Amino acid sequence: MPRLDCSVKTCYYNKENRCCREGIKVEGADAMNARSTACGSFRERQMETAKNECGCRTAPEQRLEVACDAVKCIYNDNHVCSAEHIGIAGNGAKHAKDTECASFVNEK
Repeated sequence: MPRLDCSVKTCYYNKENRCCREGIKVEGADAMNARSTACGSFRERQMETAKNECGCRTAPEQRLEVACDAVKCIYNDNHVCSAEHIGIAGNGAKHAKDTECASFVNEK
């Protein structure tokens, strides 16, 4: 399981730059670069939960399951991320398309 850091402060699942879901899905079947990927598990934090660190019942995980549709990434191993560490980015994201897997590396 990869270690995941998330800098998407507007995500409902972000707590202390970690994800409090059990797993996420990276989208971008045709992605050739990080900007063409997205965290399909993103959910925008609403104003009423803005002060809450996380809406999840579980603590944020350092390592979690990462399903991945970005088949041209060197870390994609049969639709599962095999990277030791990944980062999800998307400063000010309002939608999944505003996020990206910053660890994407094109297999060339």
